[in-house]
Amino acid sequence: MFSNFVNALQTPLFNILFLVAIAWSIAIILERIRIPLIIGELMAGIVIGPAVLNIIKPSSEIDLLASLGMFFLMFYAGLENSPRHLRKTLKQSLWIGLSGLVLPFGLGVAVVLAFGGNPFQAVLIGTAISGTSMVTKTRILSDLKLIKSQLGYNMMGAAIFDNILIFLTISILIKIASNHGFHFVDALLTGIDALAFFAVTLAIGYLIFPKFSKYFSTRQGKGFTFALLMGFLFAILAESIRLPFILGAYLAGLFVQEEIMSASLFQKMRDRFLAIAHGFLGPIFIMSIAFKIDFSVLAKDFWLIGSLFLAAFMGKLAGVYFGARFSGSSNKEATIMGLAMNGRGEIELIIAFIGLQLGIINAEQLSVLIIAAFLCTLLAPILLNFVLHGVKLKQLAKI
Repeated sequence: MFSNFVNALQTPLFNILFLVAIAWSIAIILERIRIPLIIGELMAGIVIGPAVLNIIKPSSEIDLLASLGMFFLMFYAGLENSPRHLRKTLKQSLWIGLSGLVLPFGLGVAVVLAFGGNPFQAVLIGTAISGTSMVTKTRILSDLKLIKSQLGYNMMGAAIFDNILIFLTISILIKIASNHGFHFVDALLTGIDALAFFAVTLAIGYLIFPKFSKYFSTRQGKGFTFALLMGFLFAILAESIRLPFILGAYLAGLFVQEEIMSASLFQKMRDRFLAIAHGFLGPIFIMSIAFKIDFSVLAKDFWLIGSLFLAAFMGKLAGVYFGARFSGSSNKEATIMGLAMNGRGEIELIIAFIGLQLGIINAEQLSVLIIAAFLCTLLAPILLNFVLHGVKLKQLAKI
């Protein structure tokens, strides 16, 4: 009997159970001390994975669940990115999003090239460090009761612009890498493909989705199932033209909004996707990424890690700050936005993972990228709490 129990502990099912239990425990602990969950999940993956204790090893089962985790994380990100935010603060969001994207991207590309990386690696890493975590930012704004403030809408709208431009860039990069070389015509056609995909899916979402609203009006789970089917359909359509499947998942999530169902039903559906994305599959993906970290890069690539961290953190902070100031925000508001949008997360890890799968970056560069993201996400809330000390949040919420 004991031998059977020991054998059971070595099965893929136990590994998955163990990962879920770890994620659940971390969520309970970190929720109390308001540390981003992604920090704890990465640390847990490092400790229980090959880097330290080697309790859990990478496997095909974990890789499959990690891929599903990417899908649900991106669908939920789309669900949180209501297009209404863009209409409310279009001008401010555009300036904040563009400046907050261009500066860290340029600095990241320069750093990678300076340390001997090739142009493909430079563009992918520069794109990865330019993103901002929707989940981390939403949690920060909710904790501060700023989610429905002008400042909150500016940040959410800017993040939508960031994500769309990032996905477009990654789509072009993936196609170019698949063709084993840069050709202007191929890049142009890829851009057209990506824009056409955006146009078609947006048309489906705004013209056809509302006509199927009856499928979202039931409380027997059919609405959830229908949304899930549309997410997988859009993901398959994206892959069929060699675009990342996460792009389809993200766009499908954008179309599931309160306008096509009751507010209570939308909240129930949102809670279901939240539970799957951040309570089950998402943490498995993040911990599986941590399994691939090689800490020897801390000694070997110390200056690269430091330079990339500064490019990511200071680039995002300065870019968002100048964009916010140019669009009319005060010095304090611009600083708060620059720090809050510095939380990295699922977007950066997903881009890094895709880059590794395609062979654009190697395991060493993946480790460098994850460590830099970890430092940004850890430092952002600490500095934000310091800046917010003594600030009247009720006054900010009335901006």
